[in-house]
Amino acid sequence: MNISRNDNRAYRALTLDNGLKVLLVQDKDATKAAASMAVNAGHFDDPVDRQGLAHFLEHMLFLGTDQFPDSGSFNNFVSHAGGNTNAWTGTEHTCYFFDINNQEFEHALKQFSRFFIAPLLNAAETEKERNAIEAEFKLKIKDDGRRIYQVHKETVNPAHPFAKFSVGNLQTLADRERCISDELRDFFKQFYQAQYMTLVICANEDLDTLQAWTKQYFTAVCGNAKQPKPAISAPLYRAQDLGKLLHIEPHKHMQKLIVSFAMPNIDDFYRHKTVSFIAHLLGYEGAGSLYSILKQQGWINALSAGGGINGSNFKDFNISMALTDEGIEYFEDIIEMIFEYICLINNNIEQLPRLYQDKKKLLQIAFDNQEQSRLIDWVSNLSINMQHYDQPNYLQGDYLMEGFKHATHEMAMQWLKPHNMRLVLIHPGVEPQHKAAWYNTPYKVEKISTSWLDALSNINKPLNEMRLPVVNPYLTKDVELFDIIEPQTKPELIVTEPGFDFWFKQDNTFRVAKGHFYLAMDSDFAIKDVKHMALTRLFSDLFMDSVSEQFYPAELAGLSYHLTSHQGGLTLHTAGLSSSQLELVDELIDALFNVEICSKRFAEYKKQLVRHWRNSNQNKPVGELFSMLGAKIMPWNPQPDELADALKNTCFQQFNEFRQDFFKALHVESFLHGNWQQADAISFQKKVAAHLKSAAVIADLTRPLFEINKVTRFELTLPCNDHAMLIYYQAQTDCVSEKVKMMALNHLINQDYFNELRTTQQLGYLVGAGYAPFNTRAGIVFYVQSPKFEAKTILQRHNNFIHNYLTNIDNLTPQDWLQQKHGLTTHIAEADKNLRLRSQRLWLAIGNRDHEFHMQQRLLDALNALTLADIKAYALSLFNENRPRYEFLSSAKPNKAHNQALCSHSL
Repeated sequence: MNISRNDNRAYRALTLDNGLKVLLVQDKDATKAAASMAVNAGHFDDPVDRQGLAHFLEHMLFLGTDQFPDSGSFNNFVSHAGGNTNAWTGTEHTCYFFDINNQEFEHALKQFSRFFIAPLLNAAETEKERNAIEAEFKLKIKDDGRRIYQVHKETVNPAHPFAKFSVGNLQTLADRERCISDELRDFFKQFYQAQYMTLVICANEDLDTLQAWTKQYFTAVCGNAKQPKPAISAPLYRAQDLGKLLHIEPHKHMQKLIVSFAMPNIDDFYRHKTVSFIAHLLGYEGAGSLYSILKQQGWINALSAGGGINGSNFKDFNISMALTDEGIEYFEDIIEMIFEYICLINNNIEQLPRLYQDKKKLLQIAFDNQEQSRLIDWVSNLSINMQHYDQPNYLQGDYLMEGFKHATHEMAMQWLKPHNMRLVLIHPGVEPQHKAAWYNTPYKVEKISTSWLDALSNINKPLNEMRLPVVNPYLTKDVELFDIIEPQTKPELIVTEPGFDFWFKQDNTFRVAKGHFYLAMDSDFAIKDVKHMALTRLFSDLFMDSVSEQFYPAELAGLSYHLTSHQGGLTLHTAGLSSSQLELVDELIDALFNVEICSKRFAEYKKQLVRHWRNSNQNKPVGELFSMLGAKIMPWNPQPDELADALKNTCFQQFNEFRQDFFKALHVESFLHGNWQQADAISFQKKVAAHLKSAAVIADLTRPLFEINKVTRFELTLPCNDHAMLIYYQAQTDCVSEKVKMMALNHLINQDYFNELRTTQQLGYLVGAGYAPFNTRAGIVFYVQSPKFEAKTILQRHNNFIHNYLTNIDNLTPQDWLQQKHGLTTHIAEADKNLRLRSQRLWLAIGNRDHEFHMQQRLLDALNALTLADIKAYALSLFNENRPRYEFLSSAKPNKAHNQALCSHSL
């Protein structure tokens, strides 16, 4: 099996007699274990008269099995043992996954295996979970992704399974002649076959032990290795489905053009990444690129290539563009320019092998310098990879580029033809011919004129200004892993001057040729008023837009950069390969002060940002309530509608004055971490200081925090279909002991809260409790969004739950407490998985002035000292009816245009 150069895990692949493909992974350093099962069955397999059944079954597998009949037993067990579990249903696959502390892994694996052997599928549970599916459906009924997706489904070959409704609801899943639990059981028996499944198991146990567990617990999964799954025979598109222009009206303001080309399944191309390489050429953003030319015309704000739906017998190759108001008027011209750029690729095929080598080199570097992701994410992705790649390439399949292959390239380019095209134009004001089922999306279908398609087919010359990518200048340096000069346990403040601190740490743990640089600039002009806070956010967007073409080669070379706003100023963050990163930072800081921002882009981005803020949290009352909560507690974090109002009447002259004022006086904090030596850091610090020498010095800005000192309720009416409740308790001190008490209480209560209000009482799909700190002050939040229960009813149910919880907390035994405490310890003590997470943690500590970098240990010490009596007393204190808190209640008013606060009063 091909593994990365820095991968220390041990692997073993095997196939059980029932046909189940398994990948066992030993990770000696892991504090958690994880497993994922991918099943080659999804909504494509739904019976035509039972659409949503695969999704329903995914929910039902969590609600009890023969050996573990309690409906919440697996979720509770995993949560209390410091883990997480989830699942998703796609077109042709369903995936189930969990992580947990190592000590509990075998027992969790035993429970997990019964999902695929003997789920109960109780009739009583189907009634409740069907309501959960309905709530999930209603939650997303105005989600533009799903609304547009449904139009796509209605305009393909109706005989293809893609045309089915994937989510399900009360109507499609209602009981008929038989209880639906019987139909679920039939579906399970037919499609949950071992030969359709791929399992990944990763733990710190040796491979022989993992293999023994696998055979012990998963051999009983029914299957027949000699019976592969039948292929889909119907094509996604018939001849009459191509050559169409779809006009789709979005719910939120959106202007988008998608040029889509029909392809067959391309899984066999993965060794050469033929289609991905073509997408790279079309999605290029450097000088002379399709993106650059269209942006200069003022027609687009963004372009991406290669995305689109794909499956076992189809692939959509999409070129997607976010259009400006002007661009929507010129969409035909944009399409013609796409074919002119395709002509450029076809006319310069001799240049492609050299460009391919650049891409191949980058993928190999990326593979050899992989950083570990969250274990639960890694195993779930890997179980899906096993469905598509052969065994030697389970791990490398996504990175493999064996060489430029002329034959497959020419084959793929033949699919990028006008007569093989569909167009989707998403914009307001469509004159609808149809309304999509389930989501009521207005849309219109037009046949593209044959004469225009013929004209597009005759394009044989690119525009003079069009250029292919050039050899990447950021790849000229060798990727070198530097020797460790002196192992550091924490960052060192190598330079401290008035208004400027520079921290450095050479990475001596992960040993990848990568690094991270952070530069935080605080300015009094970022917080002067709401308008200046809005301008700070606008500047970060405009800066990224203005330098995108200049630094696009850096992105291709495995470097990333982001300028983002924070409370009090701006943060520049770069990441990726260390070899050329410091040169990139030097150029980026120069651009911060000097890059030209044109008035036309200012006007476009101001308009887009105001629209974004106006659309923020539409039809998601819980999201709106969280925005309100953040604004109430953090004065430098206004609500989106306040930012929109402040920015709307700002002119370009005011923006330029703001930009000059912002950089006149700064407080700067920076951190360099990764594959560099101290001499590199000292030399680099001087370059950074030179850029900042003209700025005056201000003191570090302390982020203000509003302290909640009484019970306060906010009742609102929001323009949406659901009601919502959010309750927030703020820690009364900054001390570590109270942080840990809040963490522990959340750990104890969150799964019970979810099980009772979401699973048992079926209040809604969005239900939860969570640890929620703001500006380092700890807090705990409870939230429910419901399509059918009013906010005061939700609050009453919440209060009843809390009352019962306090009544029952005395039943928590010392042994229960030790188990829960162990689970939380696993969560807090979890080691940084990769350089990115380590850098984030250290940078956060610098920002929080934790210059000893020992918060994790302080939390563990406080948790170790926390007794059962302490946590019981804290729960009684926190949930006392007079304890200061915020209560947000929102009522649904679907026809209202704007939210309106009805009252804000103390109880």
